[in-house]
Amino acid sequence: MVKPAKRGPIRRRVVTTSIYGLSWLLLTLLSPLWLVAALLIGVARGRSLIILRLFFFAWFYLGFELIALVLVAWTVATRAVGEPQLRSLYRLQGWWANLTWSVAARALELRIVVEGADCAMPGPTILLIRHASILDTLLPSVYVQRPHGYRVRYILKQELLFDPCIDIVGNALPNYFVDRTGKVERELVGIRALVEHLGPDGVLIFPEGTRFSPKKRENALRKLEAEASPQLAAARRLSHVLPPKSAGVLTLFAELPAVDCVFLSHTGLEAFAKIKDLLSGDVVGSTVHVKLWRVSANDIPKEPDEQLSWLYAQWEKVNAFVRNPTDTS
Repeated sequence: MVKPAKRGPIRRRVVTTSIYGLSWLLLTLLSPLWLVAALLIGVARGRSLIILRLFFFAWFYLGFELIALVLVAWTVATRAVGEPQLRSLYRLQGWWANLTWSVAARALELRIVVEGADCAMPGPTILLIRHASILDTLLPSVYVQRPHGYRVRYILKQELLFDPCIDIVGNALPNYFVDRTGKVERELVGIRALVEHLGPDGVLIFPEGTRFSPKKRENALRKLEAEASPQLAAARRLSHVLPPKSAGVLTLFAELPAVDCVFLSHTGLEAFAKIKDLLSGDVVGSTVHVKLWRVSANDIPKEPDEQLSWLYAQWEKVNAFVRNPTDTS
């Protein structure tokens, strides 16, 4: 994914919104062609009409994005700056995420099984979520934030600024977009600023820092081995997730020593990480399992080395759930 610069937001948004608008217009004008082509290819390939389903979702997503941008502009123009505007933008964010997720689930006939969503309340909490696809960024908003009116501050990768809605609303609300190629200390300063005066809100981070793949796992293990990391043995036991990166998470622990942690593990969205896996059609009719559990701040060690070992132990639970989500032992 292209990484847009943090600077020059007006120019960036003009470019990305134009790309989304033109893409939707082309899909709409060419719909007689791609509908017939996708249907014929689906019948010939016999793979659950996956191309037709993806075309439909892409058409909906791009069009819905444009509608949402109009609603964002209306909200900014008609709501007073401060709490009234924030309240409306949070509601709009939850509605956008929920509808996007619902259409994706229906288009692909996904079955969703969620366990423990209520444990994220009350706030404040530090939410740590597994990262496997572009869709898992919607899960906290759909199952935690929107149902409870719970405000969550996101720590997200800068590449997501390519999405106009995420860019505009994400920067209007208290979130932080990390430059993964920038100086670590500068990014940690941004994270510290994000959680100042957290109040009853939650703060969310993806400890892995990127989507899982076997190749990325091997690269992470080689790096830990080269560093002679004391967590290498624990990292090798993580077969289905990446070893968690310590800087961002330990910064949150240091800034929020009295705040509980909520872990969000999920499986079933892995096919969305790569186009070739998605085009196989295996995702159609599959089950997405989501599980949350909460750990009291009193049970989190206070020393950074012990906190990192504790984090790896929790991440082994994430790994176990991904490996076998129906295991209740």
